[in-house]
Amino acid sequence: MITMIVNIGVLGLSHVFKIKNPSPLVFPIGLVILFYSLSLAQNYFEHIYEGLNIIPFTLHLPFQIVIPALLLVIAFLRNQKKYSPLL
Repeated sequence: MITMIVNIGVLGLSHVFKIKNPSPLVFPIGLVILFYSLSLAQNYFEHIYEGLNIIPFTLHLPFQIVIPALLLVIAFLRNQKKYSPLL
């Protein structure tokens, strides 16, 4: 699963920066992920605390409720403009 996410991230970055061969991006992205993962939690208990108390409000709530609701409102408003009768 993690390999697939990293691969998609590398492919996405290569697409954004218009790099034809994404292979040179693999090592730098891997280093960024490594150092970021080492700096997040100093031990297992801190990792569990963050996963249970902080992440649900900083990641899960926005990505599972706020952003989909916002996109739903935007889609509704776009479709309402498209199909509204001319008065």
